[in-house]
Amino acid sequence: PIVPCRNQILAAIGAADRTKTGDDPVREVVPLLGVGAAAGFLAGLFGVGGGAVVVPLLALATDLDHKTALGTSLCAMVPTGVAGVLAHRRLGHVKLAAAAPLGLGTCVGAFAGGRLASGLDEEPMRLGFGALMVALGAKTLLKKP
Repeated sequence: PIVPCRNQILAAIGAADRTKTGDDPVREVVPLLGVGAAAGFLAGLFGVGGGAVVVPLLALATDLDHKTALGTSLCAMVPTGVAGVLAHRRLGHVKLAAAAPLGLGTCVGAFAGGRLASGLDEEPMRLGFGALMVALGAKTLLKKP
């Protein structure tokens, strides 16, 4: 799992075994709604979201493997991004001259990263993701105000 001690965390909070969702749509959708709500809340509070929040939460709340959690997170960000752009555009907070090349670079990078990820084993991806989160967390904690 992406989240260390996932089973111990779930047991400690009394969560049911979420690896056997079967055909119960409520049992499958409720954890995803929770992940989305938590990610939205954290995005609104701290300005973080996407892979940094959603991928670990998907690992904790569902039985998705790292690659599937990553792809699902990216897919879920499309409508979120569109809604956010529309809201910020109305407020005049979008600089299209900067967004266009940034978007193009992001698309190229995401495509290249996705192609590379498809050939990697799960474990190096999980470890790399964890290391990136630790490095970003350390940088945030050590940054002087």
